[in-house]
Amino acid sequence: MSDLTQDSADEAAPKKRGVLREKAFAALKAAILNGDVQRGERLSEARLMRDFDIGRTPLREALNRLEREGLVVSQPNSGYSVANLDIDAVCDLLVVRAGLDAMAAEIAVETATDDDLCDLSGVMDEIDALDRAHERTPDVYARELELGLKVHEVILAATRNAALIEITQRIYDQLRLALWVEVRWVDQWALAVAEHRAIVDAMLARDAGAAMAAARAHVDSSRRNMLMIRDINSARRNPRGRVPLSHTE
Repeated sequence: MSDLTQDSADEAAPKKRGVLREKAFAALKAAILNGDVQRGERLSEARLMRDFDIGRTPLREALNRLEREGLVVSQPNSGYSVANLDIDAVCDLLVVRAGLDAMAAEIAVETATDDDLCDLSGVMDEIDALDRAHERTPDVYARELELGLKVHEVILAATRNAALIEITQRIYDQLRLALWVEVRWVDQWALAVAEHRAIVDAMLARDAGAAMAAARAHVDSSRRNMLMIRDINSARRNPRGRVPLSHTE
């Protein structure tokens, strides 16, 4: 092999590994979020390597990325398994998220440029378009979650506050699985559209108080939904239990 050929091969190797890693990441993430693999299920690296036709290194890179998003967990000497949903822990995270989202809205009202607000308005237009053509399919659920998060991410980026962005994004990553479960289990699309519209309208009006209140109200809805899911799961385990119709917490 000539030096030129060897150099080309050396350059292509990491690119190929990156493609395989992205393929494995996307496929495994979709399997987890669609429920094709169950929460708590142990992930066999040998089987995943065979299914994805991928080597151990790019597979582990994909698994590490999924762990950062809170979708899988690793245990010493036990490998990886799909993350279980600890709803009490999720509710604690949502309390933190409510404060962070309100803070981001307050700051962004002052720091957002006209271009930032235009981007925010554009995301809301996409949500409205999805609302008009809404079908309850996995692809639509995924798009619904993506656009809902995008509203908050545009506001967060508009703060230009690196520390706030890093901390909030970490919370979002840890909540990703819970948010997907909420979207699939609790069909409150019309409410979600209205809540995002309230946030966006307040931001466009540069009304800090209204934006903060709308951001908190939206996260409070998620917390109520998670409490309802917890009660449903509890009732399934204890058929004599009764699922409350509403929460006052």
